[in-house]
Amino acid sequence: MRLTFETYWPLLLALLIPFLWWSRRSTIAGLSLKHLLLSTVIRTAIIGLLLLAMMQPVLHMPGAAVSVIYLLDVSQSVAPSAIQNSIDWMRQTNEAGKPTNSRFIAFGGNSIGFEQLEDLTHVAVSSQANRNAVDQSQTDIAAAMERAMRSFAPHHLKRLVLVSDGNENSGDIAAIVPRLKKEGVAVFTVPLPVRSDQDAWIENVMAPPQVNAEEQFPLEVHVYSPSDVPSTVEVRDGTRVLASRSVPLKKGLNRVAFETRVPEKAGNVVLEASVRINGDPFSENNQFRQPVVVTGRPRILYVEGHPQSSRYLKDALTAEGLLVTVMEPTAMPQTAEDFGMYDAIILSDVEAKQVSMPQMEALSTYVRDLGGGFILAGGDNVYGKDGYSQTPVEELLPVTFDVRRPLQSVSMIVILDRSGSMAGDKIRYAREATKAPVAMLKDTDHFGVITFNFNATWAVRMQAVQNRPAILSTIDEIGVGGETNLFPAMKEAFLELEKASDEIKHVIILSDGRTLTDNFEAMTKQMAAARITVSTVSVGQEADQDLMTKIAGWGKGKTYYAEDPAGVPQIFNQDVESSAGESLQETSFKLIVTKSVDAFKGIDWNLAPRLEGYVQVKPRPMAEVLLEAYKDRPLLARWQFGLGKAAIFTSDVKDRWAVDWLKWNGYSKFWSQFVRDTMRRQDNSDFDMRVERDNGFADVTVEAQGKDGSNRDQAHIQVHVIAPDQSSSVHELPQTGPGVYEARVPLKQQGTYTFRSTINGSASASRVLAFSYPAEYHFYPPDAEKLRAISTETGGVFQPKGAEIFEARGDRTLVPVSLWPWLTVFGLGLYLLDVLLRRFRLFEAS
Repeated sequence: MRLTFETYWPLLLALLIPFLWWSRRSTIAGLSLKHLLLSTVIRTAIIGLLLLAMMQPVLHMPGAAVSVIYLLDVSQSVAPSAIQNSIDWMRQTNEAGKPTNSRFIAFGGNSIGFEQLEDLTHVAVSSQANRNAVDQSQTDIAAAMERAMRSFAPHHLKRLVLVSDGNENSGDIAAIVPRLKKEGVAVFTVPLPVRSDQDAWIENVMAPPQVNAEEQFPLEVHVYSPSDVPSTVEVRDGTRVLASRSVPLKKGLNRVAFETRVPEKAGNVVLEASVRINGDPFSENNQFRQPVVVTGRPRILYVEGHPQSSRYLKDALTAEGLLVTVMEPTAMPQTAEDFGMYDAIILSDVEAKQVSMPQMEALSTYVRDLGGGFILAGGDNVYGKDGYSQTPVEELLPVTFDVRRPLQSVSMIVILDRSGSMAGDKIRYAREATKAPVAMLKDTDHFGVITFNFNATWAVRMQAVQNRPAILSTIDEIGVGGETNLFPAMKEAFLELEKASDEIKHVIILSDGRTLTDNFEAMTKQMAAARITVSTVSVGQEADQDLMTKIAGWGKGKTYYAEDPAGVPQIFNQDVESSAGESLQETSFKLIVTKSVDAFKGIDWNLAPRLEGYVQVKPRPMAEVLLEAYKDRPLLARWQFGLGKAAIFTSDVKDRWAVDWLKWNGYSKFWSQFVRDTMRRQDNSDFDMRVERDNGFADVTVEAQGKDGSNRDQAHIQVHVIAPDQSSSVHELPQTGPGVYEARVPLKQQGTYTFRSTINGSASASRVLAFSYPAEYHFYPPDAEKLRAISTETGGVFQPKGAEIFEARGDRTLVPVSLWPWLTVFGLGLYLLDVLLRRFRLFEAS
């Protein structure tokens, strides 16, 4: 027992007591000396009591009240039935012990506290970090104990009941035990059984951090088994099986050795080991992913919108020593991590609608944060408002697709099927579609409409687009009837446009049926030779789509199909916009070299053939334009985008616009040199970068040395991190030793992380931290020794009987009792007594 005071300044008020005694000598109350003495003593006591009350005295009295905190492990490694049994045990134990105070905490990777046990039974759980649920993918006993220490009722004996398997994989319980002892927290531990005592898993894969392609290297798979059992252990690179063995596993940790090799690749490669066991109750931990760095030929991903034409560039790059993977747009990778397997990406004439927004953002991240190279090659699929304008792909390019419409003159003829099958909605929508060019063309452009059944007839004679109301009125009068014969209408359109002097000459053919046969190929190619482009629109399932597609191909136009006639007007708008020269320029030109760079070494541009078309773009202020189609019309441009390079070639790389280039002996040399110049820089041999997982963190270490072997100190080193959700972050690596730079990066998501380091702003090494499964899926037996040690160290009991938790066991705590209320009451009582004494005359003779 002891007495303490909160403050001492009220002692100054004790000076009033001498004044009180001095002042009684001059009283005029006429009281007797004894009465006056009694009154002064009472008033002195009042002052003393109030003075003591103002000092807020606290009397600390010994007590044995108990505050109990129950910590229940609800992580994935614990059997669900064991959790329910533990809740029942906690309920019975707490009701029998009747502690003064109790609280309940459910924990895994994080923890949530409850006042009532019933509330804990409804706790929300999650397979990943979540503020409103317990993360079951980890076990952080130390963090749960931290929360418990903040939850004890004050001035109580502290009892912590830990119900867990003891297998922590996050935090450090050893670091918190000294604090538990210092704060007098006795820990009582109750071991829980794991989810499965018959599960086997791959715990780790040991492999060299760097290997050479096609060279054999050792690899070791660590498999934990709870019993002796036969198994098959396999190692794969993607879908390719590198090695496989039948292995009789022994109880405990098994080390399965392999000698294997990685096929021709370069960069970060993720190997995956797997184990197959009959009757294994939990398969999620039967695979383990291990990244290795493979040195070999540069890997190029070539995505071609016209796969049948991909062989030209692929063969050219392969002949120059590059390893080329050709993909169709539908097979493109989805994440920056998957793009990161390649040193450069070539996207050639791929429609923007075939590339999802997440894929575009992944491409941007691949270049900006992983230092990858990106080249967009042109074609009729990459221009206009339906192309890459205002997308993440445009943002990473050195150009924009937002160009002003060229002021070129246009002659356009619509050839419209008005046979009997076009009756109803078809002809109604066809008339509306035919009106589209009238609104979009300039007054000085020329427009006409030829209708056909068995014969061809001019519905609107070729004329300048000036009297629009008259033209639209004539289109509205087009009727239907007769058979289908397209050829005469095409011939009439050719004869009319052949003599036209406008810069752009275009024909749009619309039909819903099958026409009489004729030599359409010769006619269409004759039109193409006269610089007349032909597009086709097939309406309905009865249309001859095969012929219409061929006509558009021969006529260097586009082909469209509309099953629903309502879609025809929109198709016309799209075709008129493209054919009128929004940004696609199909014209023969000789390129102009605007800047000589290393990528052009050994190339004689004077011998370069003409190209037959390009896409108009506008260079950004920081773009480096290397080649032009015409003055101020970029053909080849590049720039630095974050850690990587991005470039655009506005013509194509295949047998349409570059048909003559394919025969040029400089084709392979130019493309291989430019791709090598654009692709990701290979890892700098002066820098050794390591990334290792430590529970919820990645430890990143970079050791930097100069060419002479000396340490590189005071360098500015950063690491760019791509998380599994494709978000990116940048972390500084402070120097921690001679030539050594280190950082600890939190891993808040489940999945694979990609790391790219930079030295003084230049890209250096790249590493992958592969994610196999949560460490919680290691179903080790309960760590009874650890739990027993915690209880012994803190004065608790391992596997306690219920009553042992609540016993004082000789421990006492001081319970503070504030005395100022009592002192104030006594002072008030004496004050009332003093008032009462004034009304009576005491100690006077009668």
